[in-house]
Amino acid sequence: MTLKQVAVQAALALGALGLAYTTWQRSPELLADEVVVLDAGKNDLVSVRFEDQEKSTLVELARTSDGSGPFISVRLGPQEQPAVGKNPTEPAKRTPERLVRGSDAADKLFASFAPMRASRGLGVLTADKLKTLGLDSAKKRITLVLRNGQRTFTMVPAPPGGTDPYLRDDQSGQVYLVSRSFLSDFQSAASLLVERHVHTFRLEEADRLAVTMGGTRREYLISHSEGSVLLAPANAPDKPDSAFKTWHDRVFSAWPSEVLGKDEKPAQGAPHVELRIEYSKRGHALGFIEIGKAPDVATTAEGAKSPLFARSERTLGWFKLAADTMVTDGQALLR
Repeated sequence: MTLKQVAVQAALALGALGLAYTTWQRSPELLADEVVVLDAGKNDLVSVRFEDQEKSTLVELARTSDGSGPFISVRLGPQEQPAVGKNPTEPAKRTPERLVRGSDAADKLFASFAPMRASRGLGVLTADKLKTLGLDSAKKRITLVLRNGQRTFTMVPAPPGGTDPYLRDDQSGQVYLVSRSFLSDFQSAASLLVERHVHTFRLEEADRLAVTMGGTRREYLISHSEGSVLLAPANAPDKPDSAFKTWHDRVFSAWPSEVLGKDEKPAQGAPHVELRIEYSKRGHALGFIEIGKAPDVATTAEGAKSPLFARSERTLGWFKLAADTMVTDGQALLR
């Protein structure tokens, strides 16, 4: 190939890359009646902050990353705890501000702001109309932090008989009808936007696990047979242990009843780790889970039982588990 031909091929390759990048950055086609509120690219958006002055709460979504790669973090302002099993005359308790990993719903919500769309544009409304809609004294605000500045919007819920909230651009004064999820997703952030999956991988993706309890450490091989996952001691690979598999399934499928924030300690005190399981494939670490107990605290809901807390490669901190005997059952199995 001549130098000229090489140059032509290189130019074509660069052109193809440029076209691919432009296509990736380009906003998807608008639906009928949709309008663009803010034409921000995927890489332009840094964070989205929702504040509700009526409930004195906030939710902030932001791009971040850790050893597992990039993800959307969720910062939750203090939240009022449900009064389940509590004396209704007791004052409501509030959780502290928390920074947690966002769920797939958080990823989707964050992406919906780049670009930011509305179902309909209403233009600049009169002062009387703004007062009628409640936009003149709105208590809810969305702030978008961009690489080149920030934009703020005020929001009010849909009026009686309506479905979509109203949004006003504080900079331009333009008013829009936006998707109901713009408001409902933020209002349900504590349950909807918080990641509760404990692991980033499926058990069948690993080929070995090591379980440590106290001074005992055992290793198990993970294999497959007729669609089933088998666990066998590393020193007896031809003898799958069904009792251990049943117990391990409970641990692997653990589901948080409450997710604590990064660097947050349980109110009962720092948990003492009693169980750790590490997963690997071909000698490379895939993840882990640690389960521990906090100091005993007698409560109306749990009696004198020690609550269980866990953390894994997926979490930013501890999460609480419903009262369970998985630790004591594991001790009996590995005895």
